[in-house]
Amino acid sequence: MPLLGVPSPLLKPRTIHLPGICVSLLMIVTLAAPALEGRIVAIGDVHGDLTDFASILRHTGLINDKSNWIGGGTVLVQVGDVVDRGPKSRECLNLLMALERQARRQKGKVIALLGNHEVMAMMGDLRYVSPEDYRGFVTEQSEKVREEAYQDYLDFASHHSPARAAVPADQMAREKWLLEHPLGFFERRDAFSPQGVYGHWLREHDAVVEIGDVLYVHGGLNPNTPFGDIQKLNQEIRSELAAFDSLWQSLSKKKVIWRYMRIEEALRQAEVEWKAVQADGQVAPELKNDLQKFLGFSAWFVNSPDSPLWYRGLALEPEETLKAGVDAMLERLKIGYIVCGHTVQPDFEVNHRFGNRVWLIDTGMVFGGRASALEIRNGAFTPDYTDKQPQTSLPATGSATSPVDSNRYTGGPQQ
Repeated sequence: MPLLGVPSPLLKPRTIHLPGICVSLLMIVTLAAPALEGRIVAIGDVHGDLTDFASILRHTGLINDKSNWIGGGTVLVQVGDVVDRGPKSRECLNLLMALERQARRQKGKVIALLGNHEVMAMMGDLRYVSPEDYRGFVTEQSEKVREEAYQDYLDFASHHSPARAAVPADQMAREKWLLEHPLGFFERRDAFSPQGVYGHWLREHDAVVEIGDVLYVHGGLNPNTPFGDIQKLNQEIRSELAAFDSLWQSLSKKKVIWRYMRIEEALRQAEVEWKAVQADGQVAPELKNDLQKFLGFSAWFVNSPDSPLWYRGLALEPEETLKAGVDAMLERLKIGYIVCGHTVQPDFEVNHRFGNRVWLIDTGMVFGGRASALEIRNGAFTPDYTDKQPQTSLPATGSATSPVDSNRYTGGPQQ
């Protein structure tokens, strides 16, 4: 049963659905003039697959054999989900961060968008962290770090009577606790905290970006969900991340939750605390407010299946159901195209829908799929793979594109 009504994107394992649709194999679409000036390379979900990530970056001429940027003025857009599932989240993030710095020196740009898994890492949803991923954060001090964390946990538990403990005392045995908190666990949690090397970096990034008249997003935009513009979408997600960080810190300081809890543990503990203070009939207004906000976490926009981080409709809904709404949304936003990941594509091919206006680029790198990229250059959208040649261009009937310049870059800090 879902905890506290939390929707499946947050607390239930997700099944990837591959729709039984017939997909055209002719994937290169030339767009009407004026053509895009410059080169954009978009890469989908990586999920800790460093081998495939580096391979497609080399194949598209963005890095050399030493993993240094050689892409010149190219714009690389990575649409999120660099972390989780695979073994090398840390190394993938390190590479992306290094390329962001290096590209700037060559007048290029690396734009790393937030995916749902980056947000999950920041919020303590650790269901998809692999054992190998934790091991990637292990240092010579990890045994000491874990022992200190265990003593801190015992101190936290000592402040809670059995009636106010979400975890029964007989489940707090040391050996079980150690199994649930492998070496590297605490270093990883710290790294994705607001002050951590990855958490700080990710919190400066957006979920949606527009370059020319192409919009890039991890999951997609639901045409049936009202929103103003992409700046407001980004602001709402940033605001909720900041609110979450503030609540987590406040409840941790009050010892309502333990700072290293997984999100589902913290929600259970907060629910137990809420029932206890209601029974007592006395609670400080500030604590009451924090608990109410935290227990409403499942309804936040950042967790919604309709948010840009989680939405799958552009990949899975029948086109006839959404086409009118998609066309109206693109017209309202004054964009021609959407590029998104999040939903693994049939046959691990880059696909397009809605008259070539929506491009789906998650080709299942970590799921036994293939390394791929979508190049946008000289008015053409060109899927590229490490194991096959790009296909021949095809005249298109789509919307015209706008030149790539700073006036058409819509997003956060241009790093």
